[in-house]
Amino acid sequence: MPNQKLKMNQNICSRIWTQQIKGSREGVEKIGLEMEMHAYDSKTLAPIGTADSKIDVQSLLKRVAEISTPLKIKYDESSSLITDIFLKQGGNISVEPGGQLEFSSAPFEHLSDLIENTVKGLKVLENAADGELVFLSHGTNPISHENHPLVLPKERYQIMTRYFESAPQIRGIDMMRHTATIQANLDIFGDENWQDAVNLTLVLIPITSSLFANSCYFKGKKSNFLSERQEVWNKMDPTRSGVPSGLPFAENTECTYATWAKRANVFFVDGLPIQDQPLFNELTFESWLQNGYKGTWPEISDWETHLGTLFPHLRLRDFLEIRHIDAQPFEHSLAPIAFFLALLQCKKVRQEVWSLLNKNNINVKEIFNTKHVENEFSFLHAPLLDFAAEILDQYKEHEGKNAVLAYKNFIHQKQSYWEASSALDFVTRKKTSSPSLDFIKYL
Repeated sequence: MPNQKLKMNQNICSRIWTQQIKGSREGVEKIGLEMEMHAYDSKTLAPIGTADSKIDVQSLLKRVAEISTPLKIKYDESSSLITDIFLKQGGNISVEPGGQLEFSSAPFEHLSDLIENTVKGLKVLENAADGELVFLSHGTNPISHENHPLVLPKERYQIMTRYFESAPQIRGIDMMRHTATIQANLDIFGDENWQDAVNLTLVLIPITSSLFANSCYFKGKKSNFLSERQEVWNKMDPTRSGVPSGLPFAENTECTYATWAKRANVFFVDGLPIQDQPLFNELTFESWLQNGYKGTWPEISDWETHLGTLFPHLRLRDFLEIRHIDAQPFEHSLAPIAFFLALLQCKKVRQEVWSLLNKNNINVKEIFNTKHVENEFSFLHAPLLDFAAEILDQYKEHEGKNAVLAYKNFIHQKQSYWEASSALDFVTRKKTSSPSLDFIKYL
């Protein structure tokens, strides 16, 4: 039988649906980051989890647990694999499907605390690697093969693999196994502030996608794009990715987002074995709610899970998850975090950003309806970075200001940074054994 509470509340704008999209928290607004990176055997440069890599991800996670005295270790119930390690100092370390390592920070009010937390997390990874791994922060894995394995075969990732393999015309497997991001998580409190910050973030997406492009090597070759990762994500699953339909400047943002989410494909139904899970375009949440699926009906917990399986450029989950940015070189990884903190949290600052866009003849209502070429908005990059640095200086977030200004210098050097005779040569040149030191290089 369908959940009666959901059955009686199919008005998508009711609080039961939208409370997970826009919360009602108050207090001190905080910021966090999630950074994904690639890891390779230090001698062979084989990606972690592949045949010529001495250490595998489970061994690495066990080492992390041994040296970090974690608060909690999370295991996959089906396979008993370690999936997440929650660190005593805050934050956690986990592994993505293709072996991408991820550090997720705790949320903090000030960038200085966020930096300290991130450095500690990266040092844990370095110590666990014990010289047997080197690291690279790049939006795609430059040297993973077409048949790169599912490095962490936990049940959820097996289900995702089966779902995406049922739709070979989209790039879901590439997304899972080959891409990496640096993500900003940002609190915005107050209805009007939140709505305005959502709209501005959406308008900034096409501009900052090119500003922070950093994935020009892919599967052993030079990509035709400065951001191959963006190409992958834009063609990953149209029901759950990109900019949600109707969201920019919607009259009711959380309602519009919920409507989009309700029409998105479902790939995980709790309680069903892997072989009975829905395939691509087989089940939407809306049809599941109305008709059931293989004897199951969704609970509110299934709605919460479903929201977490959606991968838009901006995900709304009680705070803003800004997800469209390529993983940056470690020494520039703070720059996009500081950039969005500067431009989004304060109403007065947002008004000035809107004015800057208008002065530069950006049609904010049409920016989503046009196919853009890479670097189309490059004339805005320096003014936006300068303004962000100015605001960070006013906030006394000096490390953030330094990060943004260092990135402004870097955008003029990107072509030389990317120069290499091959994808392997690029990894050889840019790998590091000490991401924690690189992270603070320009701060």
